This record gives sequence, structure tokens and C-alpha cells, in this order.
Amino acid sequence: MNPEVELLYEAWDKVKAYIPKKDKLHVAEELVRVFENTVGLDEVEEELNSFDSVMKAAIVSHLDIGFEEEEDDDDYEY
Repeated sequence: MNPEVELLYEAWDKVKAYIPKKDKLHVAEELVRVFENTVGLDEVEEELNSFDSVMKAAIVSHLDIGFEEEEDDDDYEY
């Protein structure tokens, strides 16, 4: 695990117990945003399964992991 991803993992692991359940996803998304804007999270996709479901959802949502843009059929000639 690269240092940036490991720091995100450790930070989330330490603070999540203090966050009310209803606010966890919002806080996780903010944490991902801060990490992405400051240190980068280039290798986070490879370590996605190391995170709990809340942080995984925040990472997937923020980085659009697994969402491929659909191609328009109008661009192709048949």
C-alpha cells in the first residue's frame, strides 16, 4: 500500500468511531476529497477492498471508479 493510501486508511480507521452513523459517508467523502486535492490517491483503486464499506463508497463515488461512460450509438455507422 502506498503511503498516501495507507495514511487515508489509518486516518479513517482512527476517526470513524467518533462520527455519528448518519454523517459517516459525508465525512468519508470530505476526507477523500482532501486527500485527492493534497497528496493524491493514484493507487487507491488497487487497495479499494482494504477499506470498509463507507470509505469504499466514498472513494468509488468521488473517483467515479467503475463508471464507464456509455458510447452513443449515433456515432457509429451501421
